[in-house]
Amino acid sequence: MLTPLVDDEDLKIYQGNCLGILREMEDNSADAAVTSPPYLDARPEYDSPSLDEFLLIFTELRRVVSGPMLLNVGRLWRNKIESLWWVDLLSRASAAGWELRDTLCWIKKNANPLRGEVLADSHEYVFLLGDNFNTDEIRTPYAAESIARMSRKWKNSGAVKGQHKEQESRELNPLGARPRSFIATNTGKEKGNPHPAPMALDLAKHLVQLATPAGGTIIDCFAGSGTTAVAARAHGRKSILIELSYEYAALAALRLAQQALTIW
Repeated sequence: MLTPLVDDEDLKIYQGNCLGILREMEDNSADAAVTSPPYLDARPEYDSPSLDEFLLIFTELRRVVSGPMLLNVGRLWRNKIESLWWVDLLSRASAAGWELRDTLCWIKKNANPLRGEVLADSHEYVFLLGDNFNTDEIRTPYAAESIARMSRKWKNSGAVKGQHKEQESRELNPLGARPRSFIATNTGKEKGNPHPAPMALDLAKHLVQLATPAGGTIIDCFAGSGTTAVAARAHGRKSILIELSYEYAALAALRLAQQALTIW
């Protein structure tokens, strides 16, 4: 029987191995997953699942989650060559039934300029897998040129052979333009947070809104210091956190307990 470390109306925190805990959870326990898994051997401070273990984790998440999974991954270099480790990670997700729909690029405005082999490493990826994304909540105002173009009939290239088709004038969405495939925020190292790689809070807020409408439940099975839950609560979502380390699970519990006073 699962026994959460924290069991509030809008928050559950489980401490332990995520695969074992996921296996005990009921089908469709969460509406979406938002998580940033350990980057294999990039962080010696904590254990990372193997690629085969990731396959098992993604398989359980496919059962536990009724909607999409947003997967944040960082970049690695081995012997001065950039590793495409996330290609192998996505192959495991695909084998578990997760279809890659789109990719969000997170531009880290204050990234450490020492990382990277040729250029300063200033971005990461968020892979959007599954279906039923909530784009409306994070729409942005239309650019003036977009309004002008969409208010009239305009021609768009219909094929590489030079064929064209005339499109009817489009209606502007009253909520704004579709979200872009990038977000620019600072990295997430908060003062006093001992976790070596906390998710950026602004990124987490963007992702939880994209993952499910208000009132939905987000699961993060690599919860770290709980930033996903901080963002979820700030935007009217419930959350389920799973964290292997008792130290970080307790830190997440402390952060969420203090959230009524301030958001880190």
